[in-house]
Amino acid sequence: MPDLTLARGRLTAEITLRPFSLTLRRDARRLLRNLGFWVAEGTANDHFVQWTEGVVANEELGPHERATRAELAVEPAGSHATLKVRFEGGRLGQLTLGFGDAERFTLELSVDGTPLRVATDWDRRSEEHFVGLGARHGTELDQRGRAVQLGADRRYTGPDCPPEMLSEGGIPQGDCAPTPWMLSSRGYGVLALTDANGTRFDMAGERTSVSTRALAGPLRLEFMCASTPAARLRALCRRTGYPMLLPEWGYGFWKSRDVHEDREAILDDFYGFRAARIPLDAIVVDSPWATQYNSWEINPHQIPEAEQLIRMMRDDGVRTVLWCTPWVNIDSRDGQIPPQPESEKLHREPAPNYAPGADAGHFVKNADDDEPYVGQWWMGTGSIVDFTSDAAEAWWREQVKRVLRQGVEGIKMDDGDGYYLKDEVRLADGRTGGEAAWALGGLHRLSLQRALDEVHPGSGVLFGRSGWTGQHATGLTWAADQASDFWSLRALVTATLSAAASGYSNWSHDIGGYLGHRLVERCPPELLIRWLQFGCFTPLMQAHSRMAHEPWAYGERMVDTYRNYVLLHEQLVPYVRAAAATAARTGLPIIRPLCLIDPADPRGWELTDAYGYGPALWVAPVLDDGARELEVELPRGDWIETWSGELVEGGGEVIAPAPVGQIPVWVRAGSIVVTHPAEHVYAGLGDTPESERPLVATLWGRPPLGRASARLADDLRVRWSVHDGWTLSDPEREVEFRRLGAGT
Repeated sequence: MPDLTLARGRLTAEITLRPFSLTLRRDARRLLRNLGFWVAEGTANDHFVQWTEGVVANEELGPHERATRAELAVEPAGSHATLKVRFEGGRLGQLTLGFGDAERFTLELSVDGTPLRVATDWDRRSEEHFVGLGARHGTELDQRGRAVQLGADRRYTGPDCPPEMLSEGGIPQGDCAPTPWMLSSRGYGVLALTDANGTRFDMAGERTSVSTRALAGPLRLEFMCASTPAARLRALCRRTGYPMLLPEWGYGFWKSRDVHEDREAILDDFYGFRAARIPLDAIVVDSPWATQYNSWEINPHQIPEAEQLIRMMRDDGVRTVLWCTPWVNIDSRDGQIPPQPESEKLHREPAPNYAPGADAGHFVKNADDDEPYVGQWWMGTGSIVDFTSDAAEAWWREQVKRVLRQGVEGIKMDDGDGYYLKDEVRLADGRTGGEAAWALGGLHRLSLQRALDEVHPGSGVLFGRSGWTGQHATGLTWAADQASDFWSLRALVTATLSAAASGYSNWSHDIGGYLGHRLVERCPPELLIRWLQFGCFTPLMQAHSRMAHEPWAYGERMVDTYRNYVLLHEQLVPYVRAAAATAARTGLPIIRPLCLIDPADPRGWELTDAYGYGPALWVAPVLDDGARELEVELPRGDWIETWSGELVEGGGEVIAPAPVGQIPVWVRAGSIVVTHPAEHVYAGLGDTPESERPLVATLWGRPPLGRASARLADDLRVRWSVHDGWTLSDPEREVEFRRLGAGT
């Protein structure tokens, strides 16, 4: 019998004091079995590889000191208790346990002394699977059998990895959007409440553990225990924020390139896509565009008459997005520099906003003085804005608003990752880098979104790369830098599903791969087509690369293929925004791994190469060079293959034809899919108010209950029933009705 029992709703925590252990149940079922704690002395020797932004995790840990017994510190109060805990060797700790609500169990452990690592662990069940932890860039969705240090887990092991690096685990790369959240097939999700480097989730042994470095403060965890994975993800979003519903152009097609060297390069993108008759919603001017990194002053030598250029494109329906990071440079010579002599001269000088920022104390500070912390990053040498300071945030936001008032409507936010902050640096809110390294990225996102809301309320879009707790709730996230090879595409799809299981709904990636083929060549044609197809069924379709991936560089057949998939993506925007509105209400992301759709299906926790796209579509990207057919796992139920219209029974594997121009896609039988007509979006989404846009409502197959409905982001409801046919909540809307597929 347990010595102490805490309960709320259907959850019960059973605690044995000597020897200490804890079991968490939902009804009679054990979710966590034999939970305990340990600490370990040691030293951290993580190595940062700056040229790839990769972290090589390295710790020397002493023996684990396990918690052996506990006693009540005070009498339990309702569903909470505070215990004194004794560890092997005599170390003491204080443990607070309780229920945040009827489906959320919380714990907080603080310990005496200065160990390196503080952890909790529990028995791993033999059939247990784990997903999440942010955008994990590997080939497996299930993290079972792995030990993951967030921020230090991404490795390239693709075909161009040197053998000597492969034997060491691959080339370390910067993690994209790590998130201290994990979903278990056993019936719980666990969130580590920390912003620190060194956070670890270990699923490799007989016991699952979550640990942080003690300099980050107490170990704080929350276990979300709702009955389904989707409900647990909703609990995470309720705790940390729901994804935003973006304006329509945030789900359109954006064109970028690594460097627009001058005004003519920007116009080359603009007029090139117009001449190719490929829809275009935004041009992203990546680095460099400013006088220095990051001055928020458009370089007049690189982009003369910038405001006129921005206005000209905007009048034709194309927005401008500008890139930034939270660094302000004193020396930008190591960064990318436009080729004009005047631009080269500017980049040798400190950014004009550096001295005012330093004098006002707006940067992260050194540990031993009041001077700004100065570091080297991939675009030079400078200091990081301290967004824990209200004054620094306001100073930065006002600079951002200056360029937004020139007509810029989107911001691409790069960097913000915790591995750039040393443990000893100081922040304005009193924390150190060791406590809050990963907090600044999210605060930067919020600052930029606030600037967009103040200048372009309801129409500005933020596009960010870094991630951590809650960053899924602001703007879009893209999946960092990939090489142009099929291994990287496969890893990207897996990262996309992992990110979705971590709450990321507004998601994108660089079509064709940013780094290029073997880092020196443009993307091979077949790979570009397969990546383009995956991009079509991603919330934001975005093309960005160091290489010349413009479709006309590949010939007319590529232009035609490119046009067709971008046009299809634009047509799907009403359907995608409807799914985005669902995410904003419930947390269920636009891209849906099978474990979120049908948690009782055992395939769902390991399926890495197919996914739900909104409520009705099932998509299987082609991830192998030369593949012309796929073996695809279909969810249970009846599905209609979109290319042929054939009805297929789900619940098992099907063979799908996949000629080079075709991606296998199915529609759940009986679903209504609402799109735009092609002629409405042939040039892009433009500026037509959402409520005035023409729509096409397609019923695929026959609904099994004789009725079907769809709800759009603007709350328009489209219904079909066997008795009443088609009906609309707003009869004045311009909607064309269609029926397709077997069974109609």
